Amino acid sequence: MPVLSVVSPVYCEGAQVRVFLDAVEAVLRSAALSYELVLVDDGSTDDSWQRMKEESGRRPCLRCLRLSRNFGKEAALAAGLEAARGEAVVTLDCDLQHPPELIPEMIRIWLADEADIVEARKEKRQRESRLDSFFAALFYKMFRLLTSLDLEGAGDFKLLDRDVVEAWKSMPERKLFYRGMTSWLGFRRRELFFIPAERRSGGGKWSFFKKIRLALDSLTAFSAKPITLIWLLGLFFFGFSLVVGSEALWMHFSGRAMTGFTSVILLILVTGASVLAAICILSVYIRQNFHEIKSRPRYLISERAGDGENPRRRKRGAGR
Repeated sequence: MPVLSVVSPVYCEGAQVRVFLDAVEAVLRSAALSYELVLVDDGSTDDSWQRMKEESGRRPCLRCLRLSRNFGKEAALAAGLEAARGEAVVTLDCDLQHPPELIPEMIRIWLADEADIVEARKEKRQRESRLDSFFAALFYKMFRLLTSLDLEGAGDFKLLDRDVVEAWKSMPERKLFYRGMTSWLGFRRRELFFIPAERRSGGGKWSFFKKIRLALDSLTAFSAKPITLIWLLGLFFFGFSLVVGSEALWMHFSGRAMTGFTSVILLILVTGASVLAAICILSVYIRQNFHEIKSRPRYLISERAGDGENPRRRKRGAGR
């Protein structure tokens, strides 16, 4: 069995596959450890799978999985983690924004038994629009406030000990947030810092709305505190209604009641907006429960290649 597994999700990175594998293997050969490479094609629409199969024929250490459709990066990472056989598993992106040159230092820390999780964090974010930067900073601040987990600068570039991988696999969530789940696990951890490289080809695969959806799923998966906001709104308006109602009765019985069209309109608008906000918060949690209760597989594997795999004999597979 390999000492080290390197797992990377692939989505429409056909032009990048060989470059990525060459860079990673050059680093791993210098580490003098037995290793395997696990690539997971997340339903690519280009020639990524064909390139992966070609490379698996040239590289005995390479195993490739193809998901039946695009399940998302988090699901592809889960497929790779469940397929990995090494005593330690490194996860990273295949666009080479995560520098493979950090892997030997990760391995050194792990072999010295200094940490069970070695996490590479960004010293600064890659080049992006001001809007993306603003919402990213807002998300990390809200996540830290609601969950007490600090993910500022965190990413998917990590080394996990086998015990950590098994603990991660034991979590049954269907809506996954890899970096949040590994932070929640605890274990001994060390941090390394790097500056992301520019993409060598293509563009980012995350649209603005995909990022918003991931942020909502991640926040609601790790914290129920937003629901307590509904209780606070309810208590506030209960107290507010007592004050306003008492004043209205006093004015009525004292004979000084006055028409208050503006006050009534404002009260209705504020109350209605608060009720709608409460419904929106509940709907996010209902959506989360909707996906979890169905208990569908996280992903489906349609093909495998490499490591002596017979794609006809073992074509199908499913993640929990």
